[in-house]
Amino acid sequence: MPRWARGWPEALKARAARYALQRWLGPFLEEPLRLEQLGLDLRGGTGTLRELRLRAAAVDELLAGAGAPLELREGGVGAVTVTVPWAALGTEPVRLRLCRLRLVLRPRE
Repeated sequence: MPRWARGWPEALKARAARYALQRWLGPFLEEPLRLEQLGLDLRGGTGTLRELRLRAAAVDELLAGAGAPLELREGGVGAVTVTVPWAALGTEPVRLRLCRLRLVLRPRE
C-alpha cells in the first residue's frame, strides 16, 4: 500500500478513488460512478469497478482517431479489476482483468 494512503479511513479512500476514477474515466461512461460500483483493497493492491455502461460516442472518437475500421454503437463492462503489486512496483506487472465485456460494433462508413 502506498504511504500516503496509510491511516486514511476506508470510506475516505473509497471516495478519493471514486473522485479520481470519475475524472479519468467519466467522459467514457454513460453515468457517474457510484460508491457501490467500486471495490477497493489498497492493502491487497486491488480495485474493482462493476457494471459500467460505456458512452459510445466518446469511445468511438478514440477508435476513429486510431484509424479503427469499426465504430462502437454501444458497450459495457461487467467488471474491471486492477491489481497493483505495491511491494514490487516497477518490476512486476500491473494486471488488468475485464469480465463480461460487451461491445456492439459496426463497420465505419
